[in-house]
Amino acid sequence: MATDLLPRLRFGEGMGYFGTSIALATAGAPVIALALMNRLGFFALFLVSAAVCFLSLILLAFVKTPKLTVTKTPLSVKAMFDGNAVPASLTLFVFLLTFGALESFLAKFAAVSSLPSGGVFFAVMAVFLMVIRMALGKIVDRRGEAFFVYSCNAAMFCAMLLLAFVPNTLTYLLSAVLVGYGFGGIAPALQAVAVCLAPPRRRGAANSTYLCAYDLGFGFGGGIAGWLISAWGYGTMFAALSLANVVSVILYLTWVRRHPSSFSYRKRHGETKQRA
Repeated sequence: MATDLLPRLRFGEGMGYFGTSIALATAGAPVIALALMNRLGFFALFLVSAAVCFLSLILLAFVKTPKLTVTKTPLSVKAMFDGNAVPASLTLFVFLLTFGALESFLAKFAAVSSLPSGGVFFAVMAVFLMVIRMALGKIVDRRGEAFFVYSCNAAMFCAMLLLAFVPNTLTYLLSAVLVGYGFGGIAPALQAVAVCLAPPRRRGAANSTYLCAYDLGFGFGGGIAGWLISAWGYGTMFAALSLANVVSVILYLTWVRRHPSSFSYRKRHGETKQRA
């Protein structure tokens, strides 16, 4: 719905605002969940989660969107995915292997390492995530997504290495800041890239492609992290998964920035045509 409503010239800005809600929920949920679980138990945790789902249904009733022309197509796997969205989606998938690991195991790592609670980490992360999400959209529209892909991967890479090799209270909180910037910046920037070329009848497929990569990154990240922790411990897990950020940058350099869906690609080629 959001992608249908956004004007093309402010698409990156709009996706930044929209992505803020997803990111704040992702960052805020662990804080709330840990508090409920520790004070009231799992029953209260699941009950509140169900109530939140019900509230979202009520809010959905008040959402109004313009009527769109619907083109019926046969249901198939090909129709559910959009090829132009694949480069950005795969880049995000690799990036989120790191965040999936943090989301799944950060609280336990903090407990066994005598660090501040996971709730503190995610609260600090949420603050910086909110700041970057509100500012990034205009930059994407004006300069392209490349800055965020490079800097956000670098921030997450540094955060993982700090947790792996020098885990103390200061580096723990610094990692929260870096993770907030990294996750807060790259996800909406790449979503704007994934969806921007899709015509109205294919925006659902483009979003589906991107969000499948988003969820799979979380899932595989947690699964890989669990296996690494069981075999070699937390330090090795953080160090090993930091390499995902290197791979994410390589994918961007060799594929995404050369693809027409990239804001940076269109900006370069647009300037070339104007000079010609």
